[in-house]
Amino acid sequence: MFYTEWIKKDNLIKLVEVLENDELNASFPRPVFSDELLLLGFDTRFNFPKEDGVPICWAVERKYYYCGDLIATAKTADLYHKPVIAFSETRHRTLKPIDVEKLIRINREELFIIENEALDFIKSIYEKYNKTFDAFASAFSGGKDSQVVLDLVSRALGSKTYYASFTDTGMELPVTLETVQKTKEKYSKKFAGFKMIECHSFESAEEQWRKYGPPSRFSRWCCSVRKSGLFTRTMKDVLKTNRQPRIVVFEGVRADESSRREKYDRVGKGVKHVNLINARPIFYWNNFEIYLYCLEQGVDLNPAYKKGLTRVGCNICPFASSWSESLIGILYPDLVAPYVDVIRNLALGVGLKNEEKIRDYISSGNWKKNAGGKGLNADESRFDIISQKPNLECVLTHPKSDWRVWLSVVGEFLETTNTDGSISGEIKLQSGIKKFKVVYKNDKIIFKFNDIGDKIFESSIIKKALTKTTYCERCGVCEAECPTGALVVRHNKLEVDKKRCVHCYSCINVDTCGCIIAARRKVSEGGIMSRTNNVRTSGVDKYSTFGLRDPWINSFFEEFDDFFIDYAGLGAKQITAVLNWLREAELVDLKVKKQTEFANELKEIYDSRKFLAHQIIWINLCFNSAVVRNYVLNLSPFTTYSLRDVVAMMQNQYPDVSENTLKNPVGALANMFRNSSFGCEADDQEFVRDNLKMGVISKINNETYFTKVGVDTVSPGAILYILYKIAEEENKYEFTVSDFYNNVRMGPKAAFNMSYNAFCNALRSLDNDGFLRAELVAGLDNIHLFEKFYSKGVLKQWWEKHK
Repeated sequence: MFYTEWIKKDNLIKLVEVLENDELNASFPRPVFSDELLLLGFDTRFNFPKEDGVPICWAVERKYYYCGDLIATAKTADLYHKPVIAFSETRHRTLKPIDVEKLIRINREELFIIENEALDFIKSIYEKYNKTFDAFASAFSGGKDSQVVLDLVSRALGSKTYYASFTDTGMELPVTLETVQKTKEKYSKKFAGFKMIECHSFESAEEQWRKYGPPSRFSRWCCSVRKSGLFTRTMKDVLKTNRQPRIVVFEGVRADESSRREKYDRVGKGVKHVNLINARPIFYWNNFEIYLYCLEQGVDLNPAYKKGLTRVGCNICPFASSWSESLIGILYPDLVAPYVDVIRNLALGVGLKNEEKIRDYISSGNWKKNAGGKGLNADESRFDIISQKPNLECVLTHPKSDWRVWLSVVGEFLETTNTDGSISGEIKLQSGIKKFKVVYKNDKIIFKFNDIGDKIFESSIIKKALTKTTYCERCGVCEAECPTGALVVRHNKLEVDKKRCVHCYSCINVDTCGCIIAARRKVSEGGIMSRTNNVRTSGVDKYSTFGLRDPWINSFFEEFDDFFIDYAGLGAKQITAVLNWLREAELVDLKVKKQTEFANELKEIYDSRKFLAHQIIWINLCFNSAVVRNYVLNLSPFTTYSLRDVVAMMQNQYPDVSENTLKNPVGALANMFRNSSFGCEADDQEFVRDNLKMGVISKINNETYFTKVGVDTVSPGAILYILYKIAEEENKYEFTVSDFYNNVRMGPKAAFNMSYNAFCNALRSLDNDGFLRAELVAGLDNIHLFEKFYSKGVLKQWWEKHK
């Protein structure tokens, strides 16, 4: 609320209303205690009192000042590196303690103003909501801001009117837990009837980190799961109510903490959970004012601040500064070790193997940017949408909760068990009564909802409910969102009181996919490939290291609809890989997990002439897969390239993608060549039949090598298909044979390493069939395609003629 002015000669800071034009005065310093100076080695340069908790000088960010003079700057600090202190040339050698009494005296008037404004705010909030809300609470974390708020609330309201609430995340520093107990004892003596409730999770933070992955700046599940959600459920028990209580929470959020927080309102309604109001008494206070209040009121400051920490919370956090991580790493190495181990596993999961790069991934904070499930251990549970129109069809694999619970929040329903064990039912939706069917098959549940494909909102709500059925870990966040108390979530209990449920959907709107854990656990399966000027711009790392394999293709064509239910016994990462390969092969719909019309047509070819079907599939991969396209266009035939060579070529096309990231799709390509008719092992190339040999794989000194060999035995039907694919992509229907042999471009030469003469022979055959005109005499090599044809249609006509 005030600015600061430095009184340099006395080594003091003064609150002022008008800001002087001075860079130093524009900052909000914090007092630095002897503990921090000793930890950082200031005693090698300066003389100062060594007793614990004596304030000596001031710090602004990483710069240290005494009597307004810069005496040192801290540099280079992270989890693996201690701060490096650069001492300044200064006249000061002996540092005397800050005169705290004088500091308070010269700021007493300004302190009186901000204290009373905060006290009035607290009282006004209490008066406004006292008759309509069930309880008031002061959120206490053991940090300085929450300590100040607790003290202000106690002074303003008296201890009998509110609950102090400490939510144990399981990641607190030992000194924080000590501070909480010390505060509890102190306030119990100071304020009669003082009540502090402690909220504990049934599951440890480490367990949840290992299951959900480390929280990140884009997936901050920890605050909802281990703080606010836990608090609301505990208050429900404390107040002995079945419904969700309405609570006003006084909290220590301040605008100057971050650019994100400065956009908050001082009173936030429903910002964390629907029945909570978050009131922020010290929202406009600056950092210096917080410390000043603690010194004036004798608030027991958490000892962690005296060691140099600027924020006290979880021992490792995606929003923590590298400075905090460095100090905690020094002070509590054993405390952070289990969580660092989880981050290390995440680094391994994203493809990092070199120890130096893993340490850099951790220390640089790259783990904090992880938005989805990439790098996490695959979960056996998954949710697949098979079809959306006209019926919604979904498959739940290894669901973790009862579908009846989550479907009941969507609408009232009736069910009947059939003689075959399946379930037929009717559910009441906004648009009317809709029929559904449930089929159990091994570890899967198959749902079909009739005629809701065009009901976007209703199908979305059902998908969210089934997503929760699949992934629910009983974290309890959704219970906090239920306004009527109909939903009860405990570690051993999950139920909905159907009489209380009003189908408001609050519990399944906690995240865009219905569940914050599902949002974290679901593995991205890529999306629609986009084109700008014929250059593919989609992500390239979408297969892990799994290539498309002949058995998978065979299972797909044999099972079709059932393939998306059983997935041929594949693991979670393999499922993601095969779906992306099949989408790029144009066999699976981009939006739902269902075979395309083209796949239906290709099945007839596959059943009678697999080698031709493999050629068609390979052509589609050449057009749609970034790694395959790069491979066929950039590798010279009969030349051996190392895996590192291929990665380097990929980097030319994707300069912003790291080498480690590109190793995955190139590794998947090698895996595909080993396990499919598109390639083979070097030792087998003389013996394999019906194989394209576009990737002959060898291993020398544990290094993988590629050789593009190819074949001439490509079907005229495949040649016809690729020519019309090129025509569609380029909107061009006139070519020459030389176009495909003198230039590095897509065509029979690039895709199959097909010889000039073999290509010409195929063209003559196609000319005879009337699908194109080929002028291949008297020195001509012209190819004329007909605009009336398109690739899939002309292939179908050719097949009808030659099957």
